[in-house]
Amino acid sequence: MLKKEISDVLKQIAFFTAAVLLLPAVLIISKIIPDQSYFSVFFPLFQFGLIFWAFFMGSSLFSLERGQRGMEYLLSLPYSRLQLIGFKILPRIIAVMIFFVAFWILYNSGGEDLAALPSVPFTFTYFSLFLISLSLSANSQNFLVLFVSSLFSLFICFELLSLVIFIAIRIKRIPYYRLNYRYFFTGGMDPYLTGFILLAAIVLLLPFLVSFVLSFKKFDIRPAKVYNKRYFKFFTPILTFCFIISVVFAYQGIDIGYKQYYLNRDLKLIESHLYSGTKVYEHNQVHKIKGDFDFSWPSLVDNEYVYQIAHNKTTRSYNKIIRLNTSDYTAEVLYEGPSERNIAWRLQKYDQTIAFVERKRKKDFHDIQLVLVDEASKEVTRIPLEYKLLEKSYYPIIIWTDKTEGKRFWLISTEKNWKNQILRTWEDGRIENLGESQKAPCYVNHMLITYTEEDVIISMQKEGRFKTIQKIPNSQGFRFGTGYWRADLNDITLKEIFGWKRGPKHPIYAKLNLESFEIEEIGDTKGHLHYFSLDEYYFIEIDHVASEVKVYEYKEGKQNLLKTFSFDTTDKRNRFRPCKGGIVFREGKKVRVYAFPDLKEIKFKKL
Repeated sequence: MLKKEISDVLKQIAFFTAAVLLLPAVLIISKIIPDQSYFSVFFPLFQFGLIFWAFFMGSSLFSLERGQRGMEYLLSLPYSRLQLIGFKILPRIIAVMIFFVAFWILYNSGGEDLAALPSVPFTFTYFSLFLISLSLSANSQNFLVLFVSSLFSLFICFELLSLVIFIAIRIKRIPYYRLNYRYFFTGGMDPYLTGFILLAAIVLLLPFLVSFVLSFKKFDIRPAKVYNKRYFKFFTPILTFCFIISVVFAYQGIDIGYKQYYLNRDLKLIESHLYSGTKVYEHNQVHKIKGDFDFSWPSLVDNEYVYQIAHNKTTRSYNKIIRLNTSDYTAEVLYEGPSERNIAWRLQKYDQTIAFVERKRKKDFHDIQLVLVDEASKEVTRIPLEYKLLEKSYYPIIIWTDKTEGKRFWLISTEKNWKNQILRTWEDGRIENLGESQKAPCYVNHMLITYTEEDVIISMQKEGRFKTIQKIPNSQGFRFGTGYWRADLNDITLKEIFGWKRGPKHPIYAKLNLESFEIEEIGDTKGHLHYFSLDEYYFIEIDHVASEVKVYEYKEGKQNLLKTFSFDTTDKRNRFRPCKGGIVFREGKKVRVYAFPDLKEIKFKKL
């Protein structure tokens, strides 16, 4: 009997192979699909054909016997029911695997760019449809009924999976999450969630196979409804049991998004998660912050206050500013703008005023405003910006604020075609065009620093206008401002600022003396410069080969190695973050925290 089944399956393989090989040639020769290579036409057809092939291999388990009215003869053979289905299933499993291996080889040999479905969703659909159609093959003699039933069952599996995840996230008290299968089928879903979906789906497929095996033990030639009644007698409790098991898997394994961490100066660790909320860790205590928002990365930090541009989950706009007080562990909405507007990604602060640029969510610059929020009264002032100066620019940002003759102004920079437009906005709404800078400008010690292709231009206010006081040759193209940029705009006199340019492995740094106006290139440095306050500079170097992170302190023109950390850089889900208070490492679910300046590890009992 096994030989007969192998022979039948080989004939089906030959027919399918001939069809998928000849059809692309016919389409190209007849110019139904013109000007295409054979492989570019063949591979998508082959992939779609395999889905039908998987269904056919499963549903045709008894089609030959039914077509020849030979079911009674099949059941009279000296084999048990399990041996019968074993003989019939084995060649089909081998055939399905052979074509899947062929698909995998072609997919990784140039077919990936031509595929209609990415490898993971295709693999799931291919084997699921085969197993479902196989398990339903004895339920009906009608091929069309089997096809519709198999597709409907596959759809039910997806809906059950959505319900599984919904129940799990509700038990975990995650306030909002919607599983979007579009990302699963387009390859955009996170790998950990894709793996979980596959695991839970396998559990939900088990009831079909187990019910088929158990109900076929007493299969006979009586009407199909007798068999179907027995099939669903097994199917219902098994599906219920597997559904519960899937919920357990979901509860244990699902982690919607990654937790973000930030360590402030007071060595309080802020843990933020888009769905589970925000917590503040302090030694042996943990404080849950009330409110539906996240602090993925602070937009502004000022002593005990941490500010965040918040995402509105209903309107999907970034129109709110949340202020978190790490002293009393409360959070409040400091500002909420119209739902159709977004706040630019930088917040600035001077005195008791929060300043930022806001525009409509649409990709135009016809309605851009400078927004000033008084922290004490929450009073909002809006100053419109002239859009014609901002056409085809990136988001405008505030680079500094200052006063002249008792009148306050704000310097706003935009990037336009790789050139930075600089505007000065006054309290009365007047806007001055200060020209362009070849690199991002900065403002320090009441001096505006801009660039031409060859020089650094230093300008100061004289008689209400910026006038050039120094032109410094900059043939190496350093961009200064690194190491002084501050989110608070209160005046602090600096002696020097750092600049950088691209190097072969890491940036090359230099210092600009703000008294002598001389540029001094720093010697051989390793890693990237991080600045947190005056006279506090650190270089961080990542060694991907050794899976290490090295932290250097920069003092008196020298790099001093503080500590070397073992850190797996190959897993893209792992993160480390330099913060004002120290460095936070996250590897999987393990979190390590080290405080500046000596990088001593801090333990949080409930972390």
